[in-house]
Amino acid sequence: MTGQCKLCEHEKELRRSHILPEFMYQNLYDASPRRFYTLNVDLDNSDESKRKIEQKGIREYLLCGNCEVQLSKYENYAAETIYAKNLGNKAIIKKANKTPDQQFFSYEYEGFSYPDFKIFLLSILWRVIVSKSFNTPEVDENIVEKIRLAVHKEDPLDFDDFGCLLQIIKYKNGKIAGGFILDPYLTKDERSPILNILIDGFMYSFYLNSKELSLDQKEFFLKKEGTMVIVVSILFTDTGLYERIKAAFDFLK
Repeated sequence: MTGQCKLCEHEKELRRSHILPEFMYQNLYDASPRRFYTLNVDLDNSDESKRKIEQKGIREYLLCGNCEVQLSKYENYAAETIYAKNLGNKAIIKKANKTPDQQFFSYEYEGFSYPDFKIFLLSILWRVIVSKSFNTPEVDENIVEKIRLAVHKEDPLDFDDFGCLLQIIKYKNGKIAGGFILDPYLTKDERSPILNILIDGFMYSFYLNSKELSLDQKEFFLKKEGTMVIVVSILFTDTGLYERIKAAFDFLK
């Protein structure tokens, strides 16, 4: 299929590009039949909530071959770093903390390549926004263009540009809230809208106006020196997230 590549904006032969990299589906597929679930939840109108069965990783005619190759190196880096593909972890935990009630854990990582992992995060944010497959809330076109240019030019921007809070969500200690993808939804910090997407237990929360946050709020973002704080939290401590999943899955009712 020929069309305009969403990333470089050139007229080229388009590939059926993964919106999310294939490695992010590694624990999503049922053994037989091969399928996984995507959930779209509307807390204001439960009739609009949907559960959809997907057979393969979600793809669209989105990118040309050159842009796919460009993004693949950042996907490979993330796969071997936080998803332990081929056991190639490149970042290490230097400190672990937990609250007395053991409802929250934080892991301080070091050893990230700032450009590689930040561009990966930006690419996920951009693809989720421009994709037609996800019911992503509308995002200001100026923001979308800034992200596109950063990904296209392979510019990771500053650490507090579109900062991402990465959380691992668990039902309880030892059990990750995985097995499905929860469609993107917006929440709001007093200073910034936040675009959230839950992918197999990993919650990516992108602050779209993160420059406006206080320094304390930025402590979880990936830093240029290669450090990042990843949070583990129990699902029931996040009422909004719990209600979204409860509305879509009978076993949580």
